[in-house]
Amino acid sequence: MKPLVLGIAGASGSGKSTFSEILLKELTEYKVVTIRTDNYFKAKLPKIISPVSQNEYDDYNHPESVDYKKIITDLNNFILKEYDIIIIEGIMIFYFEEIRRLLDLKIFIELDSDERMYRRIKRNMSLWGLKMKEIADYYLEAAKHREREYIIWTKMFADIIINGNNFEPIPLEVITSWIRNRTIKR
Repeated sequence: MKPLVLGIAGASGSGKSTFSEILLKELTEYKVVTIRTDNYFKAKLPKIISPVSQNEYDDYNHPESVDYKKIITDLNNFILKEYDIIIIEGIMIFYFEEIRRLLDLKIFIELDSDERMYRRIKRNMSLWGLKMKEIADYYLEAAKHREREYIIWTKMFADIIINGNNFEPIPLEVITSWIRNRTIKR
């Protein structure tokens, strides 16, 4: 049996990783693997010239920033293994048609950009020791523009859009019920 493949997309800081972790805790009766596309950034990133400041930045929000071929290879390898469910999460998974075709359920997590920027600042300061100014500058001068260009519009491919501030109980119940219903029918 082919495993169920769930895609979780949304802009940076929307709650993709958090929701993936919540799903993992809810689906303990299944063999689940998670692919985090943040682990697939290329060593040499494309550059962006900020339309705001003209500063040059590494562009983590461009489709060329991730090793798309490796993601597809790993996803196809996991599909061949004995997993019940594969969760793939990342900002650009709906951007790539080849990935979208492999998804049984496409979830987009939507959250206001101010809230996402706040979460980015908290996360990047605590995880990587970055300063608030450099995080905010990067977001406002580069990431925000790339999100509009490559990420936000991909929600049109979603089967379900959920609020990044409210994963429980209803969105979680709807998605886990759908998963359990699908796995019984297989």
